[in-house]
Amino acid sequence: MQNLPGVEGNIPDIIAPIYQMNTPALTIKDLFRLAFSAPVVWLAETAGEHPRLNWVVTGVEEAQQGDILILSTVTNAARNLTRARELGTAAVIFLGDESPSEKVLPEGLTVVGLPGQNNAQTVQKLLLTALINQRVALAEQGVRIHVQLSQIEAEGQGIAGLVNAMAAISGRGVVVQDKRLSILASQAPGELKHSWNKILASLSGLESLPESLRDRKLAALHAATVEQELDGGFSRRVAPIIVGGMARGYLSLIGTSEVLDALDSLVVEQGALVCAVEMSRTKAVREAEKRLKGDLLNALLQENLSPQDAQLWAQNMDLDLSEAHVALRFAWLGADPPSRRRLETLISGEVTRLGLKVIVSPMGSEIVCFCQVPRGVRPPDPAIRFAQAVLDQAGREYGEARVLCGLGTPTNGIDEWRSSFRQAGQALELSRRFREQKPLYFQDLSVYRLLIQLENSPELIAFQEEMLGALLASEGARELIHTLQVYFEHNGNLSQAAEALFVHRNTLIYRMDRIAALTGAALDDPETRLAMQLALHIYRMMEKTGA
Repeated sequence: MQNLPGVEGNIPDIIAPIYQMNTPALTIKDLFRLAFSAPVVWLAETAGEHPRLNWVVTGVEEAQQGDILILSTVTNAARNLTRARELGTAAVIFLGDESPSEKVLPEGLTVVGLPGQNNAQTVQKLLLTALINQRVALAEQGVRIHVQLSQIEAEGQGIAGLVNAMAAISGRGVVVQDKRLSILASQAPGELKHSWNKILASLSGLESLPESLRDRKLAALHAATVEQELDGGFSRRVAPIIVGGMARGYLSLIGTSEVLDALDSLVVEQGALVCAVEMSRTKAVREAEKRLKGDLLNALLQENLSPQDAQLWAQNMDLDLSEAHVALRFAWLGADPPSRRRLETLISGEVTRLGLKVIVSPMGSEIVCFCQVPRGVRPPDPAIRFAQAVLDQAGREYGEARVLCGLGTPTNGIDEWRSSFRQAGQALELSRRFREQKPLYFQDLSVYRLLIQLENSPELIAFQEEMLGALLASEGARELIHTLQVYFEHNGNLSQAAEALFVHRNTLIYRMDRIAALTGAALDDPETRLAMQLALHIYRMMEKTGA
């Protein structure tokens, strides 16, 4: 079968799941939801059980018990409504934007308005199709929903526009989440608004997904809509949003328990298909922008651009050069880490979640970023929080596989980016040596900023050997080195150092006497203390390189 204009996918693919649905007897509400793509306006509703639905007619003279009566005008509304109630009519529909006065609405009769629709024959056909053959009606409604959502996607209204449309069609709460279950857009109907924040919070963890959807590859393989009970008397229909053979997100329709129906499943299925198109399109645009920004970054760092060309290119990429920018360099720690691509995806996810302006570009085994921060703010807290968020997310997703990050200082011009990039590299290298569990900011490196520049100097190694050589060659060297480090960390306060080492003060005094004997250092001399602390910094830095 041919594709219909505006329909993403082949029609049999769209309607095939519909013929597997159960089709129980329709209520008036079910019928209206199934037949119409927009909600009706309820003017009056019958309490208790509704009569069995019989037929759909367009004139009072044709109406019988259980029929639905369609009226094109409010003229003679009082007389027509009274007669409809006498005949046992199940419901009356008024077409167009005019509605009868509340004064003429009789008790015991369901009355609705259908704004924007003036053709009685069209409405009759929709209702009869749904009444006679629910599966055919579902198939037709599925195509209409798909066309409507595809049009919204084509107009560039994005995920938020699709969510609003699905909420209007279904009358349910709608949530779209990304693959990490962060909420991309949501919409709640009136009856759920007071509970909506609590409902959204309950959907944030992987364990909140039905078990069959937790593995993103398997979820894409089966591509099933799953019904799930939620806390608080709510339930949802949830489906994976599949892009490239992988679940890239999840779409949920949420309502009170036992109210979700076949139309809700239809909206979820068609909505997931169109959301997949939108996500795929958005990803392609984002990847293209990322490549362009990456090209700019490479050209800048390799000094292939003049300052004037760099300024023009940056302006075309919508970079705000009136603000400062900070270089960040990320890398995995360990011999067999996850792929660089996974690190890039993780970083991009945090950029989106935090709403930051960041250039992200892979370089070798690293991911290099330049994060926009307010000018004049030091330390650059937004960039540091971003880096910490990446490290935290990596811990949640990959457990033992850790991410390291070094940050340079903020730059006030694009010509300073190379300097911040080099600083971030030095901070990353020291983070790797010290196995830091938090981002390392260049200005916090203290004396290491100088030492790392001299690490290959013979004089540096000779100085360490002169100050610590005898200590490092002695029995129990590591314990004595650690003791000396803690002693200096507490400014030579023996009581505080002993408490930090969990030893008796006399034990610490014995160790310090031994250190003095081995090194010949007079630790009460300020110059000697400075030299010894410098030697300890050199030892800490060089120990990780095996020098």
